[in-house]
This record gives sequence, C-alpha cells and structure tokens, in this order.
Amino acid sequence: MTETFLLEPGFQFSAALDPHRRSAYRRAIDAAFATLPAKPSFALIGWQAATLLDFVADRAGRIIIIEDNPTFLESIRASVEARGASNITIVTQSPATAKLDDRVDAVVAGLSTTWFLESPAVHILDNARKHILRAGGIMIPRRFLHLFELASSPNDLHGMTMRVPRYGRPGEPFPVLSESKHFGTTDLTSSEPIRLETDDTIICKPLLSGTLTGLRLTTLVELADNNVHLASHSGFQSVFMPLREDIEVVAGKPVTIFVRFTLGEGLLQTRFMARNVEAEEPPLILPPEVVDQFKREVAAMIAKVDELGRGSDLDKVVTYTFDPHGDVSRLTALFWTVDEEFQKPLRALVERVRLALSQEGQNPSDENLYDLMLEAYRDTRGR
Repeated sequence: MTETFLLEPGFQFSAALDPHRRSAYRRAIDAAFATLPAKPSFALIGWQAATLLDFVADRAGRIIIIEDNPTFLESIRASVEARGASNITIVTQSPATAKLDDRVDAVVAGLSTTWFLESPAVHILDNARKHILRAGGIMIPRRFLHLFELASSPNDLHGMTMRVPRYGRPGEPFPVLSESKHFGTTDLTSSEPIRLETDDTIICKPLLSGTLTGLRLTTLVELADNNVHLASHSGFQSVFMPLREDIEVVAGKPVTIFVRFTLGEGLLQTRFMARNVEAEEPPLILPPEVVDQFKREVAAMIAKVDELGRGSDLDKVVTYTFDPHGDVSRLTALFWTVDEEFQKPLRALVERVRLALSQEGQNPSDENLYDLMLEAYRDTRGR
C-alpha cells in the first residue's frame, strides 16, 4: 500500500531524513487502537501530527485536526478534501489554547524540539491533556525523560567566549566523561499538574578524569510501552549546555550538578552548575528558629500520613532512602520514592526552608535538609 504524505514535497523530504520518527509514531498509534474501543475519536495536534492522518483515518470514528498556521492549514485542507472523508474536522485554533467540548479518546501531538526545555511544546501538551483528551484517554507522546552526560568541549573559539547553550558544531567531538544520568521526567499520563519548575541536585561520578566544561543534553520521548526515541535533532546533533565555570574532575570522585530550569522558557534561562564533592562538608550553622519550624512542619506532615493509614509506607520510604542509592542525593531519592500526592507538599516544604535559610545567608545542601527531616522523623517515631 502506498502511503500519502501531507505537506508535499517538504514532508517527504523530512520523512526521508527521519523515517524512524514516523514508524515510531505508527507503532504507538497501533498500540492505542489495541486498547481503545471500536472506532475511537482522535485529535491530531499540529501539522506534524496531521501528517499521520493515514494511520488513523480508516480506523477512527471521529478525527479532529488542530492547527492555526495558514500555510499548514492550506495543505491540510487540500489533503482532507482529497480523501473525501466526512469524519475529519479541522479546528483553526492555537494548539496551546484550543478546547473541545466533546473530548477525544486519544491525542497525537507531533512536536518539533531539539530538547524539550527550549520549546513551548510542554504548554501545548499540557493544554491537550487538560482540555482536549477525555479522562483516562491515551496521550501520544506520554512521557519525556530528560538526561545529561558530563562532557568536555571548548568554550572559546579564537578568544571569543561561547558560554551559551548551543548545538554541536559540525564535526565537533563531545568527549563524554560520565554515563548518561536521568534527572527529570515530564509525565503526561498523570492528572497531577505538570511541574514546570525544577530545582534539583544530582551527584554524578565521572568515569574519566578531565576538564568538565558542560553537559550534553538529551530527551527521550516515550510514545507507548517499549517505544522510545530521541527527541528531534538530538539523535544526530547534540545540545551542549556550558557550566558557569569549568572544573577539573577525577574519575570515580563524585561531582554535584545543580539543575534549575522552567519548562518552555528556553535554554538561555536554564542553569547548570557543578562542583566537586569534598570528603567532608563544612559545618553549617543553622538558625534554631528556622530549624525548629521546619521540624514542626515535617512532624505535622508525618502525622497527616499516619492519619491516612500510610505510616508503614512512610517507614519503608525512610528505610529505603536512608542509605544512598546510586549517584543521587538521599533527598532526591526521597522525592523519587514518595507517592505523587505527597511530592508537591514535600517540595513546597523544602523550598520554604531553603528560602528561609538563604535569607539568613546559608545555603544548605540536600544532605543537610535530609538530615533535618530524618531528625524530625526519629523524634516523632521515638527512634
């Protein structure tokens, strides 16, 4: 069977360069049809998703295409008219704000981004999840996993500084000093609000010694079970995020990476900093009133968990996170381990104490804060 591509001939050229993307989306759509009711409704968000129309046209009961770009709309309309199908509706609204009164069973969004943080794609996907997809429907893509590797690359060229996020120059090698590290997930399958802001610390052990100048960034897109591919250009063109300052690293000796960003605000607003982890952290002098208030709030949260009958679950989490697991701080392991419903209040609690201590001229590490929480837990449990 010969497939018909939209946006001829430009899309044919794009598909020829990136055929794995098209086949990956087809597998995800086939997987969705296998679990949805007969003749399900689909929304195709944006012109790239509209190019997948052939995969759903004959199997879906109702198809909504959402796009507001006049150039793309002209091509999409021509393709829909050529098909002569009566089950396809074109909605000429912005994919970032469109709303459907009659929501659909599945959403397909084909969004172009070299790395998820630099694109407004997260807002389009979040809007689709909230206002286009029915409760319990299927989102394609459904999850983004953000990764980094410690890397070494020249930050100046003929005396000109290059400490800005950039793509790898043609032919430029990226000496990688570590294995790939997962530091964040944007989950579109959950009904919980997407956490747009991230402020985290990750401990990473270099595999090689050298000058650490920045991070090589990658986003994995999970379309369906066992169906993951690299986001857009990152498969063949690296995104390099320079650190504020270069540091010398030694193989096997941990490095702390501070990550701070807001999804959709672009790489220029993203911050990555690194420092070598000293054998012993310098003593931190904490204001007693701030510490006492923090412990009281932690104790109140523990009491709330006990009221919900989840005390034993909390005890298991503490037991698991007490000893470091892998190359992450114990506080990060705690956030990864607790249930979603507790993550938001716990993060708000940690951010409040960080702010209070920063106003006192202190910069507590993840380990400092975890130890304070552990003290409050032991005081509450009498251990």
